[in-house]
Amino acid sequence: MRHTGTPGKHITRFAVTSLLLSPLLLVGCTSTPQKVVSVSTNVKSPVEQPVFQKEITPEHKLVEAKKVWIETRNKAQRDTLLLEAAELYIANQKPLLAQQVLYEVKQDGVSTANQSAYALLMAKIYVNDPDASPQSLLTMLESVSDQSQFAVEKAHLQTQLFIREGNYGAAANSLLKTDITDEQKVEQIWAWVTSITLSSLDDVSSQYPALSPFVSLRKLTQEYRFKPEQLAANLRNFKRVYAGHSLGKAFPKNVDSATQLSRPSIDSIAVLLPLSGRLGATGNTIKNGIMAAYYQSIEDNQSERDLPQLSFVDTTDKNVESIVSAIGEAKFVIGPLLKDNVERIVPALPTGVNVLALNRFDNVQQAMGELNRTTDLLENQDTSANADNVERKPLSEQKTTEQSSAVQSVLTKQAPKEHTMANQPVAANFFGLAPEDEAKQLAKLIFNKGFRAPIVIAEQSSLYMRMDDTFKAHWETLNKAEGKRRTNITSVSFNDSNSLREGITSALDVAQSNERINQIEYMTNDEVYNMPRSRRDIDAIIAFASPQDTELLNPIIEASLNPLDGQPIPVYATSRSMDYDSGKNQWRDLKNIHFIDMPWLMPQHKWQDLAQTVDQAFTAQSTMQKRLFAFGYDAYELLPQLGILNTLPYLRHEGLTGSLSLNNHGEVERQQPRAIIRNENVEMLTE
Repeated sequence: MRHTGTPGKHITRFAVTSLLLSPLLLVGCTSTPQKVVSVSTNVKSPVEQPVFQKEITPEHKLVEAKKVWIETRNKAQRDTLLLEAAELYIANQKPLLAQQVLYEVKQDGVSTANQSAYALLMAKIYVNDPDASPQSLLTMLESVSDQSQFAVEKAHLQTQLFIREGNYGAAANSLLKTDITDEQKVEQIWAWVTSITLSSLDDVSSQYPALSPFVSLRKLTQEYRFKPEQLAANLRNFKRVYAGHSLGKAFPKNVDSATQLSRPSIDSIAVLLPLSGRLGATGNTIKNGIMAAYYQSIEDNQSERDLPQLSFVDTTDKNVESIVSAIGEAKFVIGPLLKDNVERIVPALPTGVNVLALNRFDNVQQAMGELNRTTDLLENQDTSANADNVERKPLSEQKTTEQSSAVQSVLTKQAPKEHTMANQPVAANFFGLAPEDEAKQLAKLIFNKGFRAPIVIAEQSSLYMRMDDTFKAHWETLNKAEGKRRTNITSVSFNDSNSLREGITSALDVAQSNERINQIEYMTNDEVYNMPRSRRDIDAIIAFASPQDTELLNPIIEASLNPLDGQPIPVYATSRSMDYDSGKNQWRDLKNIHFIDMPWLMPQHKWQDLAQTVDQAFTAQSTMQKRLFAFGYDAYELLPQLGILNTLPYLRHEGLTGSLSLNNHGEVERQQPRAIIRNENVEMLTE
């Protein structure tokens, strides 16, 4: 373990030794004591005397240690007092002084009796030091027995160190051994367990048996997520089984809310889409996806009796009033599609409606906050007359008495004048295929893979520049979370093939390398047998460009990289750079490119029968049409699941467009699988 110190800024080894040996220390330290611990001293007297408080300082402990050593030469007792001094320095926010005391103890050899206390103090000092290795500290703490007086303190330190490592299973296991309340344990451990991927849960349960009840609860909610009545029954049984466990004493609040859900009764669904005009083809392709999901549900249920009635409303050139009128009595709405229509229509929907908009506000939180403030003002004007008539219905008409903090965002509107009761909320969620979301996912993906110095190449168009801006903003956020003040990004923008080539060669420092070679040849009048060398600090290349420009990009990058420099630099792109209509030659030009895209467009997915049916019904669908079809299909399947997804936001729906969940603003977050082009084919990656 490294001990840091700078003479003049903190106490040196010589100074500590002086403190241990100086007979004048007691006089000096008692003049300006630093209060840390108060110890009661009862003075025996025939007359009742008040209790006096004696202030204990680190310097007092150092003096005691010196006295013990001079009088008894008892090393173990002396070192115990030195360790107590170090602990008081830590409590006084003086870790450098504590380091020096511990250094003295280590120099003379740590006795077996003091090994646990020494390890704990070292971990305390360095637990939050970004330069200290968490693994080294964890190894040191292994010497502390779980049955010793230090067990609880050890568990707290291990929890912090495992968090630094990102090992949340181990952190949760350590947190169970601490002395915090059951409510605090359950809240934090449940947050960690629900952040772990489903595929890793069995490994976590096997490695940390104490977490098995949490893992079992997570699996239970996953299994019955779309069967609310069965979920509630199984959760009641779970509570009985684990009545004596922390989970039985402090059940997760969002799971408790889930026990109060009921299956939504969806009699009719109004779908708001542009079905004519310039966007008619787009709207009708989404409609085809919705209808395919509808007919698939008939096949799955073996009956049409329980299915809702679908009505499609063409929003092209329609005003808000006519669209709202066309919705009629439907309590469930899919759409509208255009952002402008979302902003106009959603706040105007009839009260008690559940809507899954196919786009979202630029700032959902701000927009909905303004609407809620407007409604609060209207309701406060007539609270006394309306209070008894209010009946608020949460999403999917679910029977719940308490909403968790992650429950859906609520939109409200002014009631028609003839209504006398307060407004009931419109439960709104937002589902879109925003390119910015893919840029965020790509930033997180390559950051988690350890890349820190990418080149970001962006085509100069509105779409790709938006993705470029989003990527850089999220990259900065990720770096700040890791404690880095600056982001090491090299930016390249282009508008044609020439500027693309120039930008890449300049970013890779190839042009400068060529200039240096030419300069040497000129000065020596001899030919220099050397190859241009590319920068070695670059570890990844990110492309935000059209499919056509991405095909040009890859050969330029390959030509600019010196094969003698070592491993090739990986190139990453989003679905916006992929077009499955151009034939097999494009895969040759895109070889080795990593990208993210919808599962529905991957060659191997779990909907092969559906894909065959769709291919027969809609021949020669373009790549964009396939994406829009998947979008409509997932929208229909999501609608009845919104209640449980809002209540338990860690749950996901594995859809055609990706792995879907809801954030606390009611927005659908979409994670797409990763793939690579190999041997002129698309190959999915699972790691």
